Amino acid sequence: MAKIYNASKPRYSGWEWFKFIAIRTVFPPVLLWDLIKIGANKLLGEWVSGLVLPAQNENFDDLAVSDATVSNYNEDDLICEKHDVITHDGAHLDTFEVRYRSQESIDPKYQKYIINLVGNGMCYEHIIDDIKEDAKALKSNVVGFNFRGVGQSTGKAKSSEDLVADGIAQVQRLLDQGVSPQNITLKGHSLGAGVASLVAQHFHQLGQPINLFNSRSFSTITNFLVGHMRLDRDEIGRAIGHKDSIVGTILGWLAKPFIKFGVALAKWEIDAGSAFKSIPEAYKDYIVVRSRKEIRDERIDDAVIPHYASIHKELTSERRKKKAEIDEEIANLDDIIRKADPLAKPGLANAREALVQAREKIKSDRKMETDIQYANGHNSDWNDLHNRSGKSAQTFFREFVQRTEADHAVKSIPEIN
Repeated sequence: MAKIYNASKPRYSGWEWFKFIAIRTVFPPVLLWDLIKIGANKLLGEWVSGLVLPAQNENFDDLAVSDATVSNYNEDDLICEKHDVITHDGAHLDTFEVRYRSQESIDPKYQKYIINLVGNGMCYEHIIDDIKEDAKALKSNVVGFNFRGVGQSTGKAKSSEDLVADGIAQVQRLLDQGVSPQNITLKGHSLGAGVASLVAQHFHQLGQPINLFNSRSFSTITNFLVGHMRLDRDEIGRAIGHKDSIVGTILGWLAKPFIKFGVALAKWEIDAGSAFKSIPEAYKDYIVVRSRKEIRDERIDDAVIPHYASIHKELTSERRKKKAEIDEEIANLDDIIRKADPLAKPGLANAREALVQAREKIKSDRKMETDIQYANGHNSDWNDLHNRSGKSAQTFFREFVQRTEADHAVKSIPEIN
């Protein structure tokens, strides 16, 4: 029998409430805009929902995990169970949890959790093998769930706020169990990564910092739509190298204000880029599918998210700033090396090389390539994507989890005999 959890209405920080009230007090026309959006959402929300989250219209009955079959997924080190997470507005979220046996004897405060938020055409049943492998590799409890309207989850997403509420409910369930926020990692893919970014931002604003790993996400829904308008495609519709056409770039530039207005009006904007940037560095990381320049003209990379709309593109200025800071350190170190005692130069040279490697990591560590030339990297398995140093996306994610655990996870203090 699935365990039932009733989620309360999401809380917001005092600062968020202050901003909400202040802007409507100082500039009352915002209230009219609110009413217009409510009306437009009533008319268009569900229709747009089918485009943003087509999995709601898919039949996944042949993949469904029932109360009777969930134990079939158990292994020596793993206990699998079902949960029914009920959101504040009555949606039932079908939730699958894999518990690592050694975590069972640990106080909830110290337990580790990963929550998966899948892409828009997927259900958690597609990634059960990945869920179990992550649980074993990281010795963590791992959760998968379906957004409302997908698979066995009930309800219908009528705005982006509904999807964010689903993610918030999943995190809140763990917090109510006593799990420390620092021990929770959101692993989002595509649309799920965009939603996860907003969920993580929500809890950071409440002073409950959770970790975020963003895989192959867009920066905003607006940029996603504009990005597809800009692409230069070949005769069979492939955007090789993700080059922008001149006509497409002009059309995208002209259309962007109207697209942005329409997406906001329907209440379906997801500003994952701003949310991601608001989270402290120690709590976040990401990957993008982006080939090296010398082979990019023969690669599809990500056939779903145009590079223009990627989270990687959104973070360009941040990367440039970090690289500029390292370049300044290298320049200063070069001056020191020139004037240094010969005996000290080898050590200084090693320090310089470490800075060069750190700069290269900022530049290319998160850029993944497909193992097959014309593969669509957006849907490629995590083990089939590798960065410039040969590290798989799966390994990159797991190292992020291990890094956050070492950096700021809440851990029990071993007893001293």
